Amino acid sequence: MSHPTLADDGWLRVPSGLPRATLASLPIDAALDAGDAGSRNLLTRAWCAALVAPIRDRLQAAGLLPEDSVAVQCTLFRKAPDCNWKVPYHQDLSIPVDAPVEHPALSGWSMKEDGHYVQPPVDLLDALLAVRLHLDACDDDTGALRVVPGSHHLGRLSPARIAAMDKRRDEIVCAADAGDLLLMRPLLLHASSKAGRPNGRRVLHFLFAPRDPGCGLQWRIAV
Repeated sequence: MSHPTLADDGWLRVPSGLPRATLASLPIDAALDAGDAGSRNLLTRAWCAALVAPIRDRLQAAGLLPEDSVAVQCTLFRKAPDCNWKVPYHQDLSIPVDAPVEHPALSGWSMKEDGHYVQPPVDLLDALLAVRLHLDACDDDTGALRVVPGSHHLGRLSPARIAAMDKRRDEIVCAADAGDLLLMRPLLLHASSKAGRPNGRRVLHFLFAPRDPGCGLQWRIAV
């Protein structure tokens, strides 16, 4: 069951997706306060895996996530004076998997810090949902996400086509408060500017997916 706004625009903000008391009780350890821009393997930490159920329950109750969904990745994104970065407009095309598989629909195999990644068919990318849990408030001046609504309907785009598109005309700045959930389809064009006023804003970027990714693949981790 797709929410009309999520289906049409490819993104949606869910206010107060998690109570602030839940955020306050998180064991904010060295991983969240480190200087690195991101860490992809937070689902291996018990406190992070424990967030999956309440997020999934909240979204399924609202009809925004299918019943068979599992979390397959959680990445930390943090912007601070010593870690202030920008990302140009792009799509998220790679998924984390357990091992390489020979299949004509798979391409772009790569190795990152936590293992194997591959670019799957568009129909699987369309079934994925990124859920960004904001641990801190953010706006345009503190490095909020920028998106081009509806661009996920264009399918997989080449870097040259993305560069040629007039993205600024339609873009939206996705401001959020602490505890908000920002939902996004991976094929949605999205970007992030350097923070003009970096305040250490932290986002936990969960990736939810069907339990069976198809093509003979297996998720490296599924919660």
